[in-house]
Amino acid sequence: MIKNTQKDIEVEGSGNKILGGNDNSITNNYNGQKGKLSSLFSSLKFQFENPDNVDEIKTISESLSRYLNPKDTIGLEKKLENAEKSHLEEDFIELKQMFYKKLLKYQNFEPAQEIFTFLLAIILGKYRNIIKPMLRDNQSESKILLAISEKITEPITNLLVQEGCDDIMGLTSEDIEGMYHYLTGNCHINWVL
Repeated sequence: MIKNTQKDIEVEGSGNKILGGNDNSITNNYNGQKGKLSSLFSSLKFQFENPDNVDEIKTISESLSRYLNPKDTIGLEKKLENAEKSHLEEDFIELKQMFYKKLLKYQNFEPAQEIFTFLLAIILGKYRNIIKPMLRDNQSESKILLAISEKITEPITNLLVQEGCDDIMGLTSEDIEGMYHYLTGNCHINWVL
């Protein structure tokens, strides 16, 4: 019987191992494509981490304002009530608020405004082309919620990963879904047509 002993070993760095046999582990490194979002996130990270070198902007871009300004006075709660979906209200309001807090934290950085505008535009486009026709066809609530997840939230979350974004904001799938509900609250998205 062969006995391996190791004493007083110091290992520094990331990913280093001490083995007493064969190393059968697999390491997957993913190098995403650097695209528009990746560039914007890099710029945002630099600005956020170096506030002395960057002037925060005091106004919201016209492009982002389109999504931030309510189109009418009916909020998320009333829209859910009108659609007989009040049982979804607690979760949807929480998700909306999670996104809104991030929006407020980063809204004075130009790259963040561009990121939010880019993502909100994708969400609104997918609503018009996927969810709205489902509502017109009286699809079930479960099918609509699944479509929001599979056709909106997941693809955008995957896009952030694929582009290798250094996401200083920490956007999650919940934040992306929160954007959907934020747009609902600001009357860009409806549950009843």
